[in-house]
Amino acid sequence: MSLTDYSINDAPMLMDIRSDTLEPISQTSRKFVFRIDQAGYLDQNSVLLFKIVNSANNNNLRVNSFNGGLGAIKRATFQVGDFVINDVSGANDVMTLLNFIGKNEQVRNHFDCWYYGNQLHYKVLEGASTADCGADNCGTGTIVGDKIKSGIRIGDVGNGNGAPLVNSCRITNSADGNIQMGIPLGTLFPALKGRTLPLFLFQDYRILITVEFHDAPSYINDISRIAGGAGGNVGLQAVANAVSYADVKLQVDYIIMPSEVQNKDREMTLQQGGLNLTFYDSVRVEKQIPAHANGVKQEVEHRIGADNKEVHKLYMVKKITSQTGLPLNCWQLDQRIDGINQEEYNVNIAGVDVFPEFKFAPTSQYDETSNCLGNDIQVPRPLYFNDDNTAFNGLGTQSGGTLGKYKPLCLDLTNGNAGIIGAGRTIGAYPIIWKYRRKGSRAVANFFPQALNSALEVNYYMLVSKTANIKSSPTGTQVMVSY
Repeated sequence: MSLTDYSINDAPMLMDIRSDTLEPISQTSRKFVFRIDQAGYLDQNSVLLFKIVNSANNNNLRVNSFNGGLGAIKRATFQVGDFVINDVSGANDVMTLLNFIGKNEQVRNHFDCWYYGNQLHYKVLEGASTADCGADNCGTGTIVGDKIKSGIRIGDVGNGNGAPLVNSCRITNSADGNIQMGIPLGTLFPALKGRTLPLFLFQDYRILITVEFHDAPSYINDISRIAGGAGGNVGLQAVANAVSYADVKLQVDYIIMPSEVQNKDREMTLQQGGLNLTFYDSVRVEKQIPAHANGVKQEVEHRIGADNKEVHKLYMVKKITSQTGLPLNCWQLDQRIDGINQEEYNVNIAGVDVFPEFKFAPTSQYDETSNCLGNDIQVPRPLYFNDDNTAFNGLGTQSGGTLGKYKPLCLDLTNGNAGIIGAGRTIGAYPIIWKYRRKGSRAVANFFPQALNSALEVNYYMLVSKTANIKSSPTGTQVMVSY
């Protein structure tokens, strides 16, 4: 009879975290390159840090109240040697969709604000207010931005935004006096969201993170830019080159796991086929839609190439390009996604429409958006719903900046399988065809002061599967990244 074995076979749990502050190895005025050590594991909690500096000696600037410093990131690239793990173009759009807008407003304004400087609160009017809505139809129940609680006081809407103020986080011309923005790398890169990457396996390659920032008009408010004031701009939008960037650095946490854990990953690279790391990548496709005649339904088809890619999600982001006069975009600036009062869409893949009929009802479009984001889109109703009933009943207001300001159109192509590879839909050589129809309103006084039949700038963002294959050989580690 064998004796009882009292030995303990627990896996080692001693973990160390090495934290480094990295300065850029190369930089221009708005582009910064960092080199990461090949040590331990990189996770989503490492942070990009930067300060925004006023290029003029005034106190007029602040990051927009909607998504704050998130709007600063134009493009972020994570590469290993010559292989690109993630190249997120239009990062401000897609990371706001994936990581920000699905959170409760209280979480955004009481937690995320410490990172991004966002501060947008809403209120419900108890009666008509030209100061909040201008000449737009409004009254009891109209939802507007709260000027007192939000990051800026946008001024008197009925008087060209007269007498606006910066309520908090003013951008001065001294970096020491400005708040430090922090963007977690898990927010910047889909490959890091909710997971870690074993940097020590890329020992024969340079690991680079490149960040490119937007110019000021995209996301910076300037309270001097009012109707009749400097520039005659009722959107409170800063001018080009109004800001610069200082103290740009990476605060990187290298997670050093026990040697037994790291050796298991190394052993996987020695096996036939090597170690496969699967993750998401974001792909951007740029399109445009021309203006159309009033009262005439417009239909366009956009072909989106996704050759041999496995697509999980597809997001349509659009902006009206001719923003002359009204409406006010002072809350979101270029961080908005414009909605059209009458619009519908369908998607054709491999010759077959995904939906049995065009999605026309805003409620159906909202449901598909929620499916695609994995949670409800957390914005007040008129920001997403800007149909005719919403406008004519005065629930939101274009002039007050709350009607149709955030309405993505989405497509969920996941199939319910667990994981990443095999959980989406593989697209062949034939492109995805996005069919879009609209019958946007002309400019209508008091209801749609900004015409919705104007030209649109459209960006499509695809969330796709990607694989990094790592093999060990007598000559060193070999890495191959592919879709």
